[in-house]
Parts: sequence; structure tokens; C-alpha cells
Amino acid sequence: MGFSVKTNEPGHSYVRSPGSLPGIFIMESAMEHIAKTLKKDVMEVRRINLYQAGQTSPCGQPLPHCNVTSLWEQLHETAAVAQRAAEVEAFNQSNRWKKRGISMVPLKYCVPWQGIFYHALISIYNGDGAIAITHGGVEVGQGIDTKVVQVAARELKVDMDLIKVKPTDCLTSPNSQWTGASVTSELCCMAVLECCKQLNERIDVVRQKMKPDYTWQELIRQCYNDGVDLCARYWMYPRHETPFKYCSYGACCSEVEVDVLTGETQILRSDVLYDCGVSTNPEIDIGQSEGAFVMGVGYWLTEHVVYDENTGENLYDGTWKYKPPTAKDIPIDFRVTLLPNAPNPLSVLRSKAVGEPPLIMSNSVLFAVKRAIEAARAEVGQDTFFPMDVPASVDQIQTLCLVDPSQFSLI
Repeated sequence: MGFSVKTNEPGHSYVRSPGSLPGIFIMESAMEHIAKTLKKDVMEVRRINLYQAGQTSPCGQPLPHCNVTSLWEQLHETAAVAQRAAEVEAFNQSNRWKKRGISMVPLKYCVPWQGIFYHALISIYNGDGAIAITHGGVEVGQGIDTKVVQVAARELKVDMDLIKVKPTDCLTSPNSQWTGASVTSELCCMAVLECCKQLNERIDVVRQKMKPDYTWQELIRQCYNDGVDLCARYWMYPRHETPFKYCSYGACCSEVEVDVLTGETQILRSDVLYDCGVSTNPEIDIGQSEGAFVMGVGYWLTEHVVYDENTGENLYDGTWKYKPPTAKDIPIDFRVTLLPNAPNPLSVLRSKAVGEPPLIMSNSVLFAVKRAIEAARAEVGQDTFFPMDVPASVDQIQTLCLVDPSQFSLI
């Protein structure tokens, strides 16, 4: 039995990609340290350490469909990484007080299904043939309701305008799990898919007796007259023998410009290539990728929180001190591409999760900033490895650039 306690620390809550976001950053930082110590290109160190199809991860996850190497190579070519890296080096040689950096990172993100379960309930109404759906997820802007409607319309062969998603509650969706882990949308879609299969089995018996050119409303009216149950529910309770259901892959390249004197940063360009399987809704999935990436930009660069050591009070509780990313903080040139022709045989309608994985790749911005800082430190003979805490705010960036008034000259 749990009990409440009063502490001098604030309460914490899972948000997006908890654990994975800092964990993958730590591993990429290790790659940075290795490359710097060996005097190697960090992008090459990352490339030669990529997983290959058929390998197994340390946690025992088999990777039969791993395509991260091809994603890396494809983005390296389409984003002209080699050419831009040479241009960045030339820029840095010609500019003392502004420096640029470019960084490329891979992504392997394992998606769990086990232990995450949801209900779905579909009701079809006599008269106008309207369809109502409730499911165990919560719409929080990730597009779950839109995807659920799309799946139902596809399976029942009706117009999306006929379908409405009703608010979830514990009567229609008892014992459903929290909304999270990037899988709520696909698992609720899977539950809806199973409901549609039940309904189609019942409706098809009546459909075979209908005259040609019948309407959906006429079909449902006949089902009603024949006593067909027009309500179906399904409990999505996934199980799998491997630690995760499948893995998502991607690659990202970011280029930044840092003002050495002030520590201010502009993200000049970010290219994201993400394997989303066969996207259920490309507009939603690209929007989710963009939003996740920008959320990561705030995490790595701007969103600094300070708590009172004695009371735990959040001292940065307003935008005067707490700085989420705004329109001027996003990449000036922002290119997000979903990998084409990449069906996922292990998920609903061959798609993949999208909510959290693109957030991970935003650390490319932080490492690009570090490249720019390294260029500034090289100017004063300090081109050695250094740790960089996050968020890398303007004051930290400026300090790490090792600017000293003795370096200035009056003209």
C-alpha cells in the first residue's frame, strides 16, 4: 500500500520517450568521446557501429528487418552531408566569432506492445447508418481519433463522414492502459480493426441477399430488420515472446551556426529520414515527427528548470526564465521525409509508431552545436574533448567557447 510523503523535491512525470531520450544521448556521447580520443570523424565512428539485419541487440531483441544502415547512407547522400561538412569547415576557417557545426545521428527505437491493452467498441445505428466508436486511448493531439476513423472506414467500406469517435470512459473501455509509449494509436486501430472484422462477418450474410446498387443505409436497415447485432467490441491484449514487438529506424542531420560572443544558436537546417512503415496518415505522422523534433530542441537547448533546494519550488515557472522553443528556434530549413516502400509486417496495416522516435534524433542539434564550439576552442588551442551538460543554454555555450577579452582587437 502506497502512502503520501512530503519532500523537498518536485514531483516528476513521464512525458515523451522517458528513459530512451537521455539513454540514447549517453550512448551517442560515448561515440563522441571515442571519436575525439581516436581523432576520427564521429560520423564515421557511428556508421561503422550501426546494427545490421539479422543481428540481436544486447537485451535479446532480434533485428530481422533492421534497415538503419541504408537509411544512414540514403540521408548522407540526399542531404549532401559530405559537401556541407566541407562548406562548414571553410566557413569556420574564414570566421572567428561565428562558427558552424554539422552532425548526423542514427536511430534505433524499440517499440513494446506487451502489457499495454485497450478496448474498442463500435456501434452502427439503424436509420442513417451512422457509426460511433469508443476506444481506450485519449486524443492528445497525436491524431489517434483520425487514424481510428480511417481504419474503420477502410474496413467497413464507408465514408469517413459517417463515423464519429465518442469520448472514452470506464464503462465502454474498462481497464484500458494509459495513453503513451507511441503505441496507443496503433493498438486502438488494431482493436477497431478486429471489431470491424466481427461486424463484416455478420453484415456479409445480409449483403449477399441485397440487390445491386444498394446503399449503406439500406444495408444497415436490412441488417436491423433481420436481427443482426450491429455492435462489436474487442479487447486488445497483445503478447509477444521478444522483449519488443518491433523496432523503428531513422537518421537525422542538423547544421547550426553559433555566435561565439553571445552563445546564441541558429539551426540552419535539419534533415530527418524516418522509417514509419506504411504510414496510416502521412500528414499526421510528418506533423508528429516535426513536433517531436522541436520538443527535443527545447530539451537540448533552451528549457532550463531550477528548483529551490529547500522547498522544491519551481523557480523557473514562467516564460521570463523558462524558455520553450518558439518560431525562431526551429530549423530555418526543416525537411522531414518518411521512408517510402517500407512495409512493417509486424504491426497494424504495415505501419510503425511515430510519437516518440523522432524526438530522439533531435540530439543531432546538440552535437552540431558541440562541433561549432569545438571549432571556436580550436582557435585558442583547446581542441580536446569536453563534456557538455543540457540544456546547452546561451550562457553555457558562450562559456564553453572559451572567449577571453585578451582575444579581442580594436580596429
